[in-house]
Amino acid sequence: MNKKILISAIIAAVVIGGLILAFSLQEKKIKLTFPFFPEEKIEAKLKMGIGYSTLKDAKKAVQEAYAKMMSRLEKEKPVFVILTSTVGYEQQEVLAEVNRLLPGVKVYGYTSLLGIMTNDGFHIGEGVKEGQVLSLMGFSTNSMVFGVGASGLDEVASSQEAGKVAVTRAIENAGKTKEDRPKIVFMSTSPFGIGEDRAISGVESVIGSNIPIVGGGVAAGYSDLVSGGEALFANDKVYKKGVVTVAVYTDLKIGHAFLAGFNPTGKSGIVTKFERDNKGLRIVEIDGKPAAKVYNDWLGGFFDEYLGTSEMLLGKAVNYTFGVKIIEADGFLNWQMIVPFHFNPDDSITVGAIAPKGTELHLLESNPELFIQRAALAVRLARSRGGITEKEVAGVVLDQCGGTLLGIPEGISGWNKMIAQIISVTGDVPFLGVSNLGPYGYFPGVGNRYGEVTAAVLVFSKQ
Repeated sequence: MNKKILISAIIAAVVIGGLILAFSLQEKKIKLTFPFFPEEKIEAKLKMGIGYSTLKDAKKAVQEAYAKMMSRLEKEKPVFVILTSTVGYEQQEVLAEVNRLLPGVKVYGYTSLLGIMTNDGFHIGEGVKEGQVLSLMGFSTNSMVFGVGASGLDEVASSQEAGKVAVTRAIENAGKTKEDRPKIVFMSTSPFGIGEDRAISGVESVIGSNIPIVGGGVAAGYSDLVSGGEALFANDKVYKKGVVTVAVYTDLKIGHAFLAGFNPTGKSGIVTKFERDNKGLRIVEIDGKPAAKVYNDWLGGFFDEYLGTSEMLLGKAVNYTFGVKIIEADGFLNWQMIVPFHFNPDDSITVGAIAPKGTELHLLESNPELFIQRAALAVRLARSRGGITEKEVAGVVLDQCGGTLLGIPEGISGWNKMIAQIISVTGDVPFLGVSNLGPYGYFPGVGNRYGEVTAAVLVFSKQ
């Protein structure tokens, strides 16, 4: 038989056979599936859910956020929740209602600047100038152990001691000992200027310097970026001044990233005088010259009108910030950010993070588009470092400096663009974004740092 005729006969037989089978199945009303390309199924060992509310009544707001969270969790009770709110609520009332709805569930949290981000967008409540909005993010799992611990500043002699006590209590709350190594530690501190570097040092004195510490310095009211209404949540207690930590023990994958997202301008200098006292942190001299004049000269006189005053620079300085160069273990070039808050009459610069004598400072710059893109880039980096595919992502937590919001003058429309870009690299998984007064994060191979106008990201895997 001719080869062409043979091939044609085979094709015809397949087609006719397929038609006969199709008619037969239709007659018997049987649905046929073809498992030639089965979807990859991931066994979920962690389920996350988030809910939020902009209701003015604290109890009703908690109830609404709880209902939304439980719906996302498919009614599975969480073992741990992150509670976030703006300062417009009575925080004791908020936490009491959370404890009533979730008895025995461990609670960690802190206040956020202006609003809260979820995968539904950026939420700003009404009712007070700062807005009223709160959220609950729940973790339902048998594969993670959480321990929550806190210390008030009134209990100890220093912020370093507060960090040490808080993480020791977190370890005990998890039913672990100091010999058991947590995979990661969450940390938040209050108020701003607590001595953030010292709080890190206190935690590291217990767990070492190779375990990531991720979180943020608690935010206050939008009308006053430094004080007013801030709060920390630790199980059943609200702290106005202190340190709260969570020790997390698990074999599940967790990715983390601490990303500046600024570009160097090529201008740099060495800190030749730095002071730390009850007036705060001040860079007094750069290269032996008054720091404010050096910074202003680097920017071509951009801050001429601020010299000799103590007016807040933050609204403009957020785009022109000091950075300390960090070379991470994999060779990645990153930056620890130090924001100029305001000049002083002696031409020193008040900053939010330490820059001891001998520190090499670089002038960095950013713009609204870079701020919008940065969060998604940080999520990609965290996913990569955690070895987490998009299908494996259970949820994402972003802590970023509230200055980032100032750097995106579009406001909510710009902030929602940032959220949309995050979702594009994670899918529609539970996402929590908090704006604080400087996040904590880990530079691989270098250690934990406090840095302003930075994004700190945690990506949690289902397995």
